[in-house]
Amino acid sequence: MEKSILKATEREELRKNKVKKLRAQGLIPCVIYGNNKENTLIYVKSNEYDKSVRSEFLKNTIIKLDIEGKKPHSEFVVTYDLQRNVVSRDITHIDFLRISEDKDVKLKVPVHFNGIAPGTKKGGVLIKKMDYVLVQCLPSKLPATIEIDLTSLEVGEFISVKDIPQEDYTILSHPDNSIVRVAEPRKAVEETSTEESEEEAEGEGEEGATEQAEGSSEEASS
Repeated sequence: MEKSILKATEREELRKNKVKKLRAQGLIPCVIYGNNKENTLIYVKSNEYDKSVRSEFLKNTIIKLDIEGKKPHSEFVVTYDLQRNVVSRDITHIDFLRISEDKDVKLKVPVHFNGIAPGTKKGGVLIKKMDYVLVQCLPSKLPATIEIDLTSLEVGEFISVKDIPQEDYTILSHPDNSIVRVAEPRKAVEETSTEESEEEAEGEGEEGATEQAEGSSEEASS
């Protein structure tokens, strides 16, 4: 998988007011952990991070961090977790996970749908059930996306995790999980209504969890 290079600067633990000043300058506080090494506190430029990963759906991009500080060095990492401001959606904190070229990683890989399902031309409704799958493999074999071909999907048919060819990686998501299906119009309306209700409930919970996570992160840095 293609690697990106990102400049970073070592930092010390910061109090809450200094964290806010850092963010106001377009800098994101981060932590690097994993591989049985001590955590490293750094910050990166927000715009440079965005260029490195291209989009939120490519968080599994392997990044080479060139770290400036008392002992300049480089580390290979992936983005393990992002925290965002609930209102602005700006990134407020990044957790980077160290990786080794000879050790497997477990990461969420986004699903990308290709083509048009024939069933949608016969009145069926395409329902996407999964946005990503959990993959285990060596970093060099990590796919940017999992490609799903829709061109043979008829009304009433679906594609499950077990239908995905697994070559250089292992998919850890449950094999019976449905990724996408073409439902009859009436069933699609019922299913979509149920999913929207569930997403609204989950969204309310996620906002609260995000606020708490951001607060916890800032307190940890105080």
